[in-house]
Amino acid sequence: MWKWETEYEPKGVVVVIHDMLEHHEYYNGLISQLRSSGYHVITGDLPGHGQTTRVHKGHITDFYQYVDRVLEWFEKTKEYHLPTFVIGQGLGGLIALELIKQHNINIDGVILLNPLLSFKQSFMNRKNTLMTSVRATSDETKFNPGIKMKYFTSDKNYLERYENDELLVKKVSYHWYKTVINQMKNTAENIDELPDVPVMAIFSNENEIIEPFISSNYVKKLMSRELHVIMLDSEDHSIFQREDTEIPYYYLERFFDSQLFRIGLL
Repeated sequence: MWKWETEYEPKGVVVVIHDMLEHHEYYNGLISQLRSSGYHVITGDLPGHGQTTRVHKGHITDFYQYVDRVLEWFEKTKEYHLPTFVIGQGLGGLIALELIKQHNINIDGVILLNPLLSFKQSFMNRKNTLMTSVRATSDETKFNPGIKMKYFTSDKNYLERYENDELLVKKVSYHWYKTVINQMKNTAENIDELPDVPVMAIFSNENEIIEPFISSNYVKKLMSRELHVIMLDSEDHSIFQREDTEIPYYYLERFFDSQLFRIGLL
């Protein structure tokens, strides 16, 4: 877990949850923007990702390993006694939704960036082949899930970083795959059971990892009195892993400001 504090008068604290296969260092740009806007940031690497482990890389025994890890990050936000927000990208968005559902955490707003609620059909078409070929082996057997890093971003600088990053997850276990698929289905089908919290979801309309319009329809079933759904004209799955983040950050900051205004702090 890492903490970055703003140098300005703090408005709130933000927990950032990274996506599958990657790690928290790909959010340094976003963290810098948030700190400049007056927010402390708490983040870290999810189990089986980044610097957490090399032995169980790309493997989890239970989805709640993710939920429990992020819950630890939320416990740290209590030290600040400030409004608390969460940003979840892809898998991080799925984790955020399940965290809110399972734990009574004090949260003032959630931002979902291409949340993992529906894989792209071209990816899902490989599911039967993968499950047939891998099922006969151990749950910890690793395979390439077929998610190309160029699907995350078209930004050349990030693509070069991917090429030289030994911490990226290149293969996942069969159990990881099965667990994430099952959790994605369960969360999407029961999304109306989540408590009423302000939510903004940002999608990329040409996404190659998730089905953005199907996923956005799931999000619209949230029983939230304040729900914003933004569809960007973009092919990049990772909203903030590119040079030009002016538009999505504008939406993000406006959402945060509206929540601070609602609770009387702006």
